[in-house]
Amino acid sequence: MPRTVSVDDFAAQALSLVRGVASGDSVVVTDEGRPVAVLASHTSVTSMAALIDLPRWEEWLHEMKEAFPEAAGKLDRLRVNLPEPAVVEKSLLGFDPAAGVVGSDAGREHLAGELRRLGVPVSDDELLGSIYSSVLELCDEKERVYEADLRAVAQEKVAEAPQRFRLLAVTVQSTTGLPATAEVTLELGHGPAMRREHGDGPLDAAMKAIQKLTNLEPEVQNFSVVAATPGRDAMAEAVIELTLDGLRVVGSGASTNAIEAGIHAYLNALNFLVEARRGTLA
Repeated sequence: MPRTVSVDDFAAQALSLVRGVASGDSVVVTDEGRPVAVLASHTSVTSMAALIDLPRWEEWLHEMKEAFPEAAGKLDRLRVNLPEPAVVEKSLLGFDPAAGVVGSDAGREHLAGELRRLGVPVSDDELLGSIYSSVLELCDEKERVYEADLRAVAQEKVAEAPQRFRLLAVTVQSTTGLPATAEVTLELGHGPAMRREHGDGPLDAAMKAIQKLTNLEPEVQNFSVVAATPGRDAMAEAVIELTLDGLRVVGSGASTNAIEAGIHAYLNALNFLVEARRGTLA
């Protein structure tokens, strides 16, 4: 547990506190009982920054490298190198203008199989047709089409379909030493609904609120958040894998706010889960 010290006492204890932090301790500084600052060792903070790589931390890492040149090499070694995005063969999707083919039954079936493999199953024929039309447009517009493009198009179309979950508003509050609170408002197909829940963190609280609103409680198998773009206004990209009743789905979401990115990913995964369950009942 971190040590807590008031602002008034901090000045008198500064030397001993800094020495304790250098040894691995952490300190929370409070003002009238309200947390205002956290002291942590240089090693732990730089390691966390490099491993988590949340939005706006790219710029912070750069500043740290300039201020502490001896730490630059360590920061680079700790950074996780993401794999190259997987390219989709357009001809397998039924897009080969040179051969006079722009759309085919085989291409549509291949798309359905790829979406299942990517954890975003679509069982409704009309919905699959809408997704396929958008994918063909994407093939025409882009030199290369990636697996992430297929997932993004499917998520957009599934979210637009009737009776799907859509985020209308979210408010989170988190204070050191206290449970986080999230207030989530969703469009549930029959109208908006709001729920407030507590959790171990803002995202946990938001997920609990969404579970209550949707009556779905899947297990989270994997979850990650990375900075998709550099700079102060960096986009956070979240990817989440859920399982329920033997079904596996993957959702992703993006936002300049890491918590909102996680919520969007969770809702997209839930929409795919609902779609997958409809397929098993068909």
